Amino acid sequence: MNKIPHLINTIKGQVLYIIGLPIFFLCFVLLYEPRQMAGLLDMSNDMLSFNATIIMCIILGVMLLSRTVMLVLHKQLSMNWVQFIVWEVCELIIMSLFTALYLTLMYGGEYAYFNMVGLNLLALLLICIYPYIIFDVAMAFAGSKENEDAYDDSLMRFTDSTQRLKLIISPHAVLYISSEENYVHIHYMDNDIVKHYTLRSSMKSLEPLMQKHGMVRCQRSYYINPNHIKVLRKDKEGMIWAELDIVNTKQIPVSAKYYHNVEQLL
Repeated sequence: MNKIPHLINTIKGQVLYIIGLPIFFLCFVLLYEPRQMAGLLDMSNDMLSFNATIIMCIILGVMLLSRTVMLVLHKQLSMNWVQFIVWEVCELIIMSLFTALYLTLMYGGEYAYFNMVGLNLLALLLICIYPYIIFDVAMAFAGSKENEDAYDDSLMRFTDSTQRLKLIISPHAVLYISSEENYVHIHYMDNDIVKHYTLRSSMKSLEPLMQKHGMVRCQRSYYINPNHIKVLRKDKEGMIWAELDIVNTKQIPVSAKYYHNVEQLL
């Protein structure tokens, strides 16, 4: 069974579940008033909106705790899709336990707690199955796209100091890479706009990737894409600078140590 996509085990991916599930629940209940859940929450006293909001907060709390644990332990868990779906079922069960406790108290003990658990589990399953399916399918699709990119050897794949994949990009889009302490800044073109991505890594660890894709070291703190060098020029102080073919980009310093290597590629 395939492992779940890396995107799920990111803050961005988990926030989608944490925020999306309770919001979907609240909107669905208030808009459609499904018989099973509306019957539990209305209490024959126009309490639907209030109780639905409380249940939404319970779902939010359970999802926040559950997904934080998943995010922290994802390396140890290393879940596949079956394990991930079982985790989601467990989330629904925990939600049911807490919502049943709340509703049992609201009904003043009129209904037995475990009977209420069963009713809540069924109601939550019928509603929350939709966002779970939507988000899981979206993550699976994103994961398949990520895998397609990973197999494309012509793309540059940047990983951080823990070897986690952070950025996949065409070599031609990269303008230059600069370093600052324990970080590197990847400057690249995206839809004719110059952008940059900060990565926790070192120039030394990037060296094999740079050599593979034709980037050249031009200074201790810089790699440059020779395909974007417009001209090399020397200023009055004797410093050599590389001007790029992209308007409004900074000039990149070229040290005497690396000048010959850069010049040969032009």
